[in-house]
Amino acid sequence: MSSVRLWQLVRLVLVVLGMSAVIWLLGIIFQYTYPFVLAFLLSLLTVPLVNLFEQKANMPRALGTLLALLIVMGLVSGVIVIVVSQLIRYATIAAEKLPTQIETFTAFAQRVFNEKIAPFVNDAYDSIERLNPSQTTSIEGGITELGVQLGAAIGVLSRGLAGLLQSLLGALPLVLLLFIVIVLAWFFITKDWPAYMRQIDRLNERKGFKEFEEVMLNLRAALFGYTRAQLTLISITFGIVLVGMFILRVDNPLSFALLAAFFDLLPYLGVGTLLIPWAAYAAISGDWFVAIGVLVLYIIVIVQRNLAEPKIVGSHIGLNPLAALLSIFVGLKLFGVLGFILGPVIAVLLKALYNARVFYYVWRFIIGPTTIPKER
Repeated sequence: MSSVRLWQLVRLVLVVLGMSAVIWLLGIIFQYTYPFVLAFLLSLLTVPLVNLFEQKANMPRALGTLLALLIVMGLVSGVIVIVVSQLIRYATIAAEKLPTQIETFTAFAQRVFNEKIAPFVNDAYDSIERLNPSQTTSIEGGITELGVQLGAAIGVLSRGLAGLLQSLLGALPLVLLLFIVIVLAWFFITKDWPAYMRQIDRLNERKGFKEFEEVMLNLRAALFGYTRAQLTLISITFGIVLVGMFILRVDNPLSFALLAAFFDLLPYLGVGTLLIPWAAYAAISGDWFVAIGVLVLYIIVIVQRNLAEPKIVGSHIGLNPLAALLSIFVGLKLFGVLGFILGPVIAVLLKALYNARVFYYVWRFIIGPTTIPKER
């Protein structure tokens, strides 16, 4: 191997080790600073509103920041209150109809048992009676063992649910503390944002910080774009569900469409959390028109979401649909639920680093000089 190739290999190893060390260090730091990272991302979204209050209304920066935070938290709290109130309303309606539905379901189950299951059980019992004593004992032992295992499984499930509930209750103080820390950090970062920008402007005179500012601007544009994309997607879901509710002649279609839009925003859960139980309830109630209609509506929402999300997210954050789809899938595999957000954001960050020629400079470092200077 020539000296040039050897030094290129050494520099490549150094770059790989350095990047691995940086990623590992960032992961460690993130475990202790994630509330402040979240507050920083919220500040990126809130700063334009605060600047508007400061410039158009001549409002002090601190007061404008406080007002902006109250507006954002008020909107989020309002949406949560509306969703919870509607869920309680629909649960109350279902509870009022539940006794009648239970009677209907019980009669249906009794009829199915008498017509389908009872003859089969009788035939099986007659077959067991014709077996010899040892075979009968083996079957009875198997049934007993199955019952014991089923009871043990139910016990484990009950203990698991109790442990989960205890963990949730125990985590409430930590969640409250995290909420307070995030809100305070959000306020201070947003209020002092101009000071941070002035420091960055002074650092821009140094080599390398201009590229850092470009990366941050791309990241901010990606966050705004991702937010607009999600609002667009849930608006489409809201429209589809609203039309479906009118077709199915459901009472209060607007409130139900709002609920569906809220659940569509939740990763993993989605509108299926709302529509599938409703379809099952309608089927048990014997309302097959609503049950089939809700299932068809669910399929339409899921198909449009999966087809439209890569295109809409990609166009709003500056990625082509295939890259957006790949970033969402990889993010989901690496980070779970948060991957729906982190995947596209990381993809945009990589694109910003590419536009800032960071990868070019790294490659130039790896390649190095193509010739070795001669010794004098």
